[in-house]
Amino acid sequence: MIAKEKYQKSLLVCTIILIIIGIMSLISASSIIGAEEYNNVYYFVKRQLLQGLLGGLIIAWIASKIDYRFFKKIALFLLILNMILVGLCFLGPFKAPVNSAFRWLKFGPISFQPSEFLKITYVIFLASVLNNFSLEKRRKIFSLPFFIYIVSLGMIAGILAKQPSTGTSIILCLSSLAIYFSAGLNWKQIITVFLLGGLFLSFLIAGTSYRSERIISFLFPSNDPLGKGYQSLQSLIGIGSGGLFGVGFGHSIQKFNYLPESHTDAIFSIIAEEFGFVGSIFILLIFLLFLFAGFGIAKETADPYGKFVIIGIISGIGFQAFINIAAMCKLIPITGIPLPFISYGSSAFITNLLGLGIISNIAKQI
Repeated sequence: MIAKEKYQKSLLVCTIILIIIGIMSLISASSIIGAEEYNNVYYFVKRQLLQGLLGGLIIAWIASKIDYRFFKKIALFLLILNMILVGLCFLGPFKAPVNSAFRWLKFGPISFQPSEFLKITYVIFLASVLNNFSLEKRRKIFSLPFFIYIVSLGMIAGILAKQPSTGTSIILCLSSLAIYFSAGLNWKQIITVFLLGGLFLSFLIAGTSYRSERIISFLFPSNDPLGKGYQSLQSLIGIGSGGLFGVGFGHSIQKFNYLPESHTDAIFSIIAEEFGFVGSIFILLIFLLFLFAGFGIAKETADPYGKFVIIGIISGIGFQAFINIAAMCKLIPITGIPLPFISYGSSAFITNLLGLGIISNIAKQI
């Protein structure tokens, strides 16, 4: 019990630190685009505070008061409802396309990305499925739980590919693998998942020119420095310009419309530019401590269902963080995955806080 309370406090402290870093970074990173597009340097900061943080805290508080076992009873309903909302993104009165992508759902003045919430609803669904079968059943490659996992994940990934929302599919695949691994995934099942996943990605890349161009631009960004390779190169310039201690808070050059998406997906590059290598390592350490605390709570949780849910939520946030940072450092292709608690975006912010609210309830009861 004492160990779990320490993990809970550590998770809370790490989350608060990341949120503070996010708000401070957003003040600088979004100031230019806010002034140019909305005549308000604090436009995005205000929206993040009111919609993302305040809305997320309210939803997280509500989730922390609901018995987490209740979600197990309605897991399939929640997933189906979430997928219906994702489908509505393609329909006339509800769709709000951005850059030819149909990820946003619009209800009057309210707009959000329903695919973000799959990071919670699919975790709850898969955790409930695996909890209903014995370890022996879960470890068989020709078994109902493994079949449900492969089919459900494949169907969701196929729908998300139409938006397109490849980044969300990647996170769902990785976080669900983490859940199933903790539930007893064996090497044959792992190979099967990676083969099917690789085949699916190959079809996606071969079937759409922009995905194949993104791979080529990742490998050879200097071939098109003002086009497909522009963001990668500008991200590296920002990171490299930071040196050891950075150019100082608010003194980023890249935020002056040199680096695309400087307040969303690419905000880590602005942080690295302003706070340098030391600041970048500090953020990485906070995320590592966040993961350590989250998995510590999972370790202390006796209920398998609760354990699976925690692992899915925490690993999902962790994968998002390190994939985003790796993409900005040009270690992997850019995927459009935001940096948790730091990048601008209320849907992702609320989703992450909702997940922590559910973990809080699990930790209090077990």
